[in-house]
Amino acid sequence: MSAIHHIGLRVSTSGERAKRFYDTVLGGLGFASPSSNGVYLKDDLIILVAPAEHEERPRHGAIGLGHIAFSVGSREAVDNFYNDVLLKLDGVTIEDPPVDCPEYGYEEYYATFFYDVDGIKLEVVYSKGICTWAREEPHRPFQRNPDQG
Repeated sequence: MSAIHHIGLRVSTSGERAKRFYDTVLGGLGFASPSSNGVYLKDDLIILVAPAEHEERPRHGAIGLGHIAFSVGSREAVDNFYNDVLLKLDGVTIEDPPVDCPEYGYEEYYATFFYDVDGIKLEVVYSKGICTWAREEPHRPFQRNPDQG
């Protein structure tokens, strides 16, 4: 079996702004939040959002979690999420509106990339086919645009 059981995210200790952000983003992706304690559920995946012990911000490209990509079932779902959730959300920094990413080596890869209120990079993606370069060039660095740091 190859599945992720849960993901734990640490957010700024002020918390309320991050909670509103994740309530909106994860709710828009179909996650339920059965309580107000930062637990979000969808199928067998649990996302835990809790206050950080230190206020150090993530640095893009540094050691640690690079980003989290949430899969959706169609290009339209990416567009709908972008228009109905991201564009109406305070505190979001959008890196890319929905865009085709042929450089990822899929038959089809369509995604929007954005950052949460604490600088954690997130993505909503529709993909079709199998990633060819991951099988053929497993040592190739994974980055969307090699010219960006």
